[in-house]
Amino acid sequence: MEDRAETTVGEYVELEYQLTREDMRQALKARSKASGRAQRTQRFAVMGVAVVGVSVVPLAKGEAPDTQSLVLAGFLAVMMFVLQPWLTARQFHKIASRNGAYSARVDDSGATVSNTGGSSRLNWTAAPHYAETPDTFVLLSGDKGVSCLTVLPKRGVRELADVDGIRTLLDRHIRRL
Repeated sequence: MEDRAETTVGEYVELEYQLTREDMRQALKARSKASGRAQRTQRFAVMGVAVVGVSVVPLAKGEAPDTQSLVLAGFLAVMMFVLQPWLTARQFHKIASRNGAYSARVDDSGATVSNTGGSSRLNWTAAPHYAETPDTFVLLSGDKGVSCLTVLPKRGVRELADVDGIRTLLDRHIRRL
């Protein structure tokens, strides 16, 4: 049996899969980190903590806290850390699932992804970076906002060794984030 972990030039790995909400959540989280959105989100969270702090200071002085500030901070925290990522992943999944099952081929020239809506070919200059999550490989565009991403779920490989084969191909051609 061939060991795909030692993929040589000219070899490829094929995948077949359906995208899930969890795939999209992990991919969007990786994209957020790559684009700097995670840092902006952290700054926004610090602002929320500051609002809470402004409300807590009166408590330390024995005064009644500012209820509006507490409610606002709680709302912001829920929106930023719970609802926003969930809603975004749900929306991306809804769009991606319209095209049914996906098939992909990763080789030395790039990645080809096909579904009922068509196919697209990404060479390695179009996706010069990738991130690995627990369940996916996420190919990322090189622009500042990381405007494009391609999700390759690990469960789509035919053999478990093919996960290492994909990683080998990606490491050979593009930079891991």
